Amino acid sequence: SVASKQQLDLIEGACLVLISNGISHGYQLAKQFESGAALGEVLTLSRPVIYRTVKSLEAQKLIRSVDSLGSRGQLKFKLKCTSDGEKQAKQWLSEPVSHIRDLRDEFLIKVLLLQTFNLNTKRLIHTQRQTLIDVTKTLLADLASNPVAIWRREQARTAMRFLDELDGASQTPSIESKRQFQVSARNQLRAQVAKVRHGDTLSTVYLSLESNQTMTSTITRDAADDLSLAPGSQVVALFKATEVMIAQSAAEVG
Repeated sequence: SVASKQQLDLIEGACLVLISNGISHGYQLAKQFESGAALGEVLTLSRPVIYRTVKSLEAQKLIRSVDSLGSRGQLKFKLKCTSDGEKQAKQWLSEPVSHIRDLRDEFLIKVLLLQTFNLNTKRLIHTQRQTLIDVTKTLLADLASNPVAIWRREQARTAMRFLDELDGASQTPSIESKRQFQVSARNQLRAQVAKVRHGDTLSTVYLSLESNQTMTSTITRDAADDLSLAPGSQVVALFKATEVMIAQSAAEVG
């Protein structure tokens, strides 16, 4: 039906996934979003909100109530997903968000749901990263000095660092790691990986600098794999030169 195909909002999607994974009573759903619960750390919901969401999912024919007997023989209603509900729950859980601002709630809720039911999170994280790469590049390319542009650039950098660390591939050193490991090279440039081209033994890494310039670095294939370099990765380019040569055209010399 048309109703069953409408786009799920955050609360509907989260509740549908919980029901599809065996959370079958309204009070059990509400407990998942209490302050202090894993999901409640991101989104705290009251019982009336949960019950309204259950009614909405029933109206969309994504869930249904079935009779069941409690431990004392009392009649209780148990929530179950319809076949369409099961499909939409899986689809919603696998979809990345389109905007950086939605990482804070919808994306985090999806990751926590996957972890709650011991499901693989890497596919969603990788898909999310690929989805936001173009958005991030656009925001970082705007070098305007007004507060809004600066804020958007910082949001873009933070989003990529967050996804890198969530994937276990963050190259951003923590305060503790800085104490343990210092680099002597003073020529350091913050950059973003634009492209990586792998050969049999060497990899060429194309970097976009904050000054809107580019740099190319050739490193071993093993090093590139160890660093998990991919388009959008935030890195620091370190270089040390023993000499710098200067050239000038013959016309300018004359």
